Amino acid sequence: MANDNVAQLEKHVEELEKVIADLKQKNLDLERSRPSSTQDDLSVPISEFEETLRRLVQRTAMIVQAEKCVIMVKDRETGELVARSPAFGIDEAEVAIFRVGSETGISGSVYTAGEPAIFHSPDATSAVQDRGLYQQLNLRNGVTVPLLIERRDDQNHVVDRVTIGVLHCFNKRYGGEFIDEDVRLLERLSRNAAAVIANAQMFQEVVEERQKLVHTLDSLTSGLVLVNSHGRISQMNAQARAMFGVKEGFNPNGVPFEELIKHEQTADIIRKKLAEAASVAAGTAEDDHAAKRPDEMSILDEQDQSYIYQVHTTYVHDDQNAPIGTAFIFNDITDLRNVERMKTEFVSIVSHELRTPLTPMKGFVRTLLDDPTEDIYTVDDRMEFYGIIDENVDRLGRLIDDLLNVSRIEKMGAAGIEMNWAKVELRKVVESVAATQRGRTDKHTLIVDFDPEEIVVETDPDKIQNILHNYINNAIKYSPEGGEVRIIARVEAPCEQYPTGTLLLGVKDQGLGIPETYLKKLGEKFVRIKDPAHQSAGGTGIGLYLVKNLVERHGGIMWPESEGPGKGSTFYFRIPLTQPPSDPDEEN
Repeated sequence: MANDNVAQLEKHVEELEKVIADLKQKNLDLERSRPSSTQDDLSVPISEFEETLRRLVQRTAMIVQAEKCVIMVKDRETGELVARSPAFGIDEAEVAIFRVGSETGISGSVYTAGEPAIFHSPDATSAVQDRGLYQQLNLRNGVTVPLLIERRDDQNHVVDRVTIGVLHCFNKRYGGEFIDEDVRLLERLSRNAAAVIANAQMFQEVVEERQKLVHTLDSLTSGLVLVNSHGRISQMNAQARAMFGVKEGFNPNGVPFEELIKHEQTADIIRKKLAEAASVAAGTAEDDHAAKRPDEMSILDEQDQSYIYQVHTTYVHDDQNAPIGTAFIFNDITDLRNVERMKTEFVSIVSHELRTPLTPMKGFVRTLLDDPTEDIYTVDDRMEFYGIIDENVDRLGRLIDDLLNVSRIEKMGAAGIEMNWAKVELRKVVESVAATQRGRTDKHTLIVDFDPEEIVVETDPDKIQNILHNYINNAIKYSPEGGEVRIIARVEAPCEQYPTGTLLLGVKDQGLGIPETYLKKLGEKFVRIKDPAHQSAGGTGIGLYLVKNLVERHGGIMWPESEGPGKGSTFYFRIPLTQPPSDPDEEN
């Protein structure tokens, strides 16, 4: 009878060692294939590991006739010994609470000393933590062996030994007790099992690190494409997939780049850089990659919006410095190039705008100087000339003031605008501005539309005039001759945001209107509508930028409305009727 039991145990051991050998072979296969594995490929071997470990703990429990079997490994972050799934006879909730210090109780002593241990009842354990935990898990007795990884030399001598965790078997079946024979069986199995578990841990760490890398790359705002030396994509982050229209859920890894990247300019850059990388690898060219300027390319999105990308490339090498591919980084420089373009246009526009008032000033001054005896031109003629000169001096002064204000806003934002607050009767200010604008044109009708007729608002008189001049001047400039310009002012009821009520003021014209694509852009610095009709009206593109910041300094907002080109537009702003009390700390 005893011989039959021994034979049965030896059979179980042989079966288990075969399982372990199979798993070791899978480890080797995975190690060989790891560099070319994709994220989706990794989930399959992980599940195979889990299944094999489940069979391992189940067979181990059968061999020593244990009701429960579980593996504990050291947590890298907390330093604790924690149970890991799959376990035998212990459910997931129990596995989750089964964790102890790496020097605590039976688990900690076996892990630290590297020697097995048997306990015959929870009360026999020296650690209070063990007693409470073992009673909670209904553990009567158990045997624990260390999971050791041994490194041997060419003569098969052990030169290094590392403990990675412990193997527990609990509750001997049929009311029995664990004995030294159980220890010897578990030690025989644990050495092979430890190697498998260590490889499984290492592979899991590789998977986790890869996932972290993928998530990190996907969080980049720049597009990244890694192409191997065979022209196939090794990595492509979310931004790059969006740039080149790769369908969501499609894995581009391993696909030739030309099948996915249909944008010809990008494909040409990649082909050129891959050829350069091949020349460097073959030794037929020097690696002067760092000295070369990055390429630039333009891509149209689904809404035909053009985006400009700067393409940086770098060669990627393995641990032996052998080339394995080329990385392409696509930085969106659309805004940068737009700002550069707008600044260039701005300098050109400002030069023209400065020259516009200077030309008549110079001409009429020259005319007056050519008539020193006042024989050619009458007094009325001279007064007309003086009036034109005076008007253009004012125009030049306003342009210079606008430029100075832009400079202040650039440095300090809207909060840097100095305000002289006062209670102002708005209608008087509007009528004054309207009268000035009527003096500059006799081809438009200006109408003041107030409700109620008298509106008192807390503002800076100079700044509110600046806003109104910009609004009304633009309405006149972009309206046809004979068009109506209506200045609308309304008092709005108090609300949570504005407890004292608000002023809504708009200037409505019958002019060129605003294309929908520009409605949200107007008010940004240097923005001007790009069509012949609007361009011919002139302007620097900073007037509405100043208005937006002046309105924000009042604690309000501005916005344009238009039904489209040729249908006129209305420019609104809303500000509180009274300003909130100032904070003495901010003033100091």
